[in-house]
Amino acid sequence: MKNVSCSRTVTLTSNQLNTYLYRNAPARDPVSRRPARTRPTRAQTRAQTRERILDGALEAFAERGFHGATQEDICERVGLSRGAYNSSFRSKDELFFALYDRVIERLQSRLEEATASALSMPGSTADNFLKAFIASYPFDRDWYLLQAEFGLYALRHPAMASHYAERQGRILVIIEGALADILREDSRIVARDLPRIARLILAVHEGSMFQGLLEPHEVTSGELLDFLVDLMLAGAATSVD
Repeated sequence: MKNVSCSRTVTLTSNQLNTYLYRNAPARDPVSRRPARTRPTRAQTRAQTRERILDGALEAFAERGFHGATQEDICERVGLSRGAYNSSFRSKDELFFALYDRVIERLQSRLEEATASALSMPGSTADNFLKAFIASYPFDRDWYLLQAEFGLYALRHPAMASHYAERQGRILVIIEGALADILREDSRIVARDLPRIARLILAVHEGSMFQGLLEPHEVTSGELLDFLVDLMLAGAATSVD
């Protein structure tokens, strides 16, 4: 008897073919699977929205002034609804102080890092601190314009003035703490003078920002503060002698 081989052509529909390929596909290595994307939590979303509003508000305030900028202007800049704005801030005053708090937090973080770096560097500790302070609290035109305008507004409104003064106090404490670390081994500086030195440094630094805006070709960043520190140290050395 002859062997007879029979062949039969089977036609599959597209659905049947996909099912066959799926069932007979090699198993995937679990390690190679892409991790599932995690959605941000509600707290993370609120924090991101808050930061967007702060960034938009700083631009709007610097361009149109604290009183000239409107809620609608800020929302339009960052692409958010008024509802999202109102769920984060109840007033422009609250928005300003949130901006101020962010400035202080960034200043503290940067100054701590810069102070640690300055202590490890050779040379005058006072000069190292000065460079660290200027680098940590750089000239920011937008922020200065807003701060100066709100400062005048706060002086006319005692309730606002107390909140403004509280934040100025926090900056002074940060500067005083950095000064104590930097000048710990400098016998020319008396510890009881540190609060006044901190106030003087802040006043000269912010005043030089104003003069730098008014006369940009006459006052360079850090110039007046550098001169102040030289005068202080020279005076301290004379009193010791």
